[in-house]
Amino acid sequence: MSSTLPPDTRLLLIDDHQIYLDGLSLTLSSLCEGVQLDHAHNAAEALQQVGTHPYDLILLDLQLPDSSGLALLQKLRSADAMVPIAILTASNSPSDLDAALQLGAAGFISKTADGKTLLEAVTQLLYGAQVVISDENRPLDRQNSAREVGITPRQLEILDLLAEGLPNKLICQRLSLSEDTVKTHLKALFSSLECHNRTECVNHARKLGLVSF
Repeated sequence: MSSTLPPDTRLLLIDDHQIYLDGLSLTLSSLCEGVQLDHAHNAAEALQQVGTHPYDLILLDLQLPDSSGLALLQKLRSADAMVPIAILTASNSPSDLDAALQLGAAGFISKTADGKTLLEAVTQLLYGAQVVISDENRPLDRQNSAREVGITPRQLEILDLLAEGLPNKLICQRLSLSEDTVKTHLKALFSSLECHNRTECVNHARKLGLVSF
């Protein structure tokens, strides 16, 4: 299928880990004949590259040294609304997935995807499809662990945002909930995890494997 892609297909890979970029480039080098793979290690480099070259697809990590991936996603979409942008990340947070898709991401792909899966996903993205590939092992375990201590899927989403350090107001905006609803969920979280404040809540959740970052 990849052989039908044009030979001048050009991708921008944005990640601050050079070893991962090298491995990703090696995997994607067989995408099609003559594929061009450019690298950016931060948001500033990415914006400079986009201003210089037209791209067929951008693969973007969520964690960058000078910006969040979601903030950069918005800037890249403003710079060129036509180019598809997929998040390629170690995050397995449902709230990250929801936020990325709401901001116009064409895909959300776990870094645990193997080479064959990644090549197929990138090919589908280049053909205009939306692709979501999560780490299938972690969410199930996490959901089960959360259920065992009485935490609902919605509270798990709030827990992810707590771990990111977001205040209540931003959690409300991200999840489209009222402040009262968020406060009710937080109270339930504190009760389930037997803690008294946000820091204690996140630390205890990490020990239980309920948040992975």
